[in-house]
Amino acid sequence: MAPGRTDAFVKEPTTEFGKRNRYLEKLIPDVLENAVDAVLPDAFERVLDRGCEDAYLKYQTFKTDLQEGIGEVAGVLMKVAKYAYEKFHIGDLVFGVYHLALHHATVNAMDDVDGQIVEDEAMIDFLVKATNAAAAAYCPTKAELCAAAGIAESDILLFEPQTTTTRPAYALWVDRENSRLIWGFRGTTDLNDMLTDACASCSPYCGGYAHWGMLQAAQWFVKHEVQRVRGFLDEHPSYELLLVGHSLGAGTAAMLAHLLRNDSQASQLMSGVSFQAVGVATPAVLTEELAENCSDYITSVVLMHDMVPRFSIKNVFDLKEEMDATKWGDILVSTAKDWMVPDVIERSETYKRLSRNVSQNTKRQGSYTPTLPFSSNSS
Repeated sequence: MAPGRTDAFVKEPTTEFGKRNRYLEKLIPDVLENAVDAVLPDAFERVLDRGCEDAYLKYQTFKTDLQEGIGEVAGVLMKVAKYAYEKFHIGDLVFGVYHLALHHATVNAMDDVDGQIVEDEAMIDFLVKATNAAAAAYCPTKAELCAAAGIAESDILLFEPQTTTTRPAYALWVDRENSRLIWGFRGTTDLNDMLTDACASCSPYCGGYAHWGMLQAAQWFVKHEVQRVRGFLDEHPSYELLLVGHSLGAGTAAMLAHLLRNDSQASQLMSGVSFQAVGVATPAVLTEELAENCSDYITSVVLMHDMVPRFSIKNVFDLKEEMDATKWGDILVSTAKDWMVPDVIERSETYKRLSRNVSQNTKRQGSYTPTLPFSSNSS
């Protein structure tokens, strides 16, 4: 702004309402402010003031999250997109998947699951309760969490319903019936959660690789909350810790459980504590060898053909190789020829004569039959 000029948008408010409500004073004309002062009761104005301030603070929080996280997130997404672009093109998505599905139907392809049916009633009961707890973690209010988990509000030890970039919402509550503390992590519900999901780039971890976004989330909990959780466990000395979640929450729970066992700082804080994690539709957060080594304290519950637990960069590349093996490009060329030249025309004498003429002309031009290194015409 030039010296000596007065900007109309930074003037001092002339009414009490404008002075109180600094978030709207730039937008509301004096006439309207005077009308608000004259017409609205003071109690209503105070409610409006609080609403405006809450909206402004939420906007500032959202703006800060974007400024802090979007650059790093965008960089990771660009890396993933670069890998995908090098492997795929539009034909793979339009025709390759279709022909692969036809191939699977032809060979009657089925999931090759190496396992056995769970018949242990105690194990089934435990998994059902853990799944219900993972669903309860979605509750946005303490009252709803109490109703879903069957607990009193005094049993809620931690409750954070808001998410930030690479950190999902979470809650910690006491399950007195089963003598455990349940640490529940919410699944994907907003933009911040989607950014965490999308950051599927691999980060070096414990001699293998981990999902970058969910590793970041788990490390945040180690830094900011594990010590408090240990304090609550000390208040319940005979209780174990159960980490639960669905989708993004499941990935965070599994990744955090792995850190509690393998990270020096986290394992020291949780020394002597019995804990395990149960994830419902847990994403692929660890490479195969790391995942196999934690099977005794991390359990993943998968419903039928759910895509989320099966989706990983490796599986995407395997899908590309399997699509290429179907030779869908050759099939498409043959199909296109049939579409362009109907059988009734192809069988006609005119079409056959034209084809012979084209073939003979091409041979005379020397471009039809390539010269082979060891052909009978070699001298």
